[in-house]
Amino acid sequence: MKWLLAEIKKQTLTLMVAALGFVAALVWKDAISAWLAPLYMSANGAVGLTVAALVVTVVVVLITIVLAKLLGSEEKKAGA
Repeated sequence: MKWLLAEIKKQTLTLMVAALGFVAALVWKDAISAWLAPLYMSANGAVGLTVAALVVTVVVVLITIVLAKLLGSEEKKAGA
């Protein structure tokens, strides 16, 4: 029975952290949209949004690569 309560606590914490991450993502979406508004407002509707999506995708991929290298090197140091 103890393991069940421990697992419930663990899963609840995971869900709460995910919910907070979702809220942060929504705020970031609004902030990024405000910064990119001049880019897609000057273009025609879907074309402007597509260009903005491509720009955001490239930036996110670059950030992900940098974070993976930084965090990956920390994991290698801890494992060695």
